[in-house]
Amino acid sequence: MMRNEKMCSLRRAMNLSQREVAEAVGISQSSYAMIEGGYRHPRKEVEKKLADFFNVTVDELFFGEDFSTAGSTEGSGKGKAEGESEQP
Repeated sequence: MMRNEKMCSLRRAMNLSQREVAEAVGISQSSYAMIEGGYRHPRKEVEKKLADFFNVTVDELFFGEDFSTAGSTEGSGKGKAEGESEQP
């Protein structure tokens, strides 16, 4: 497993410690550290709690979808390279 860079980036952007996130979702700090470090994959219910906490989807948080535009109306032309426009 690879380190969950998305989870780490989101946590740091919120200026939170691993312990603070762990407490918010009801797991131990060591479990959270193992998940963020890529040593353990969480149970489905913990996946959902973490995604909800970070305000992203489970897929965005754990399966590599881009979360930088989550909730944005921009980027509706998914699959287009930056700078490309959709044909009418």
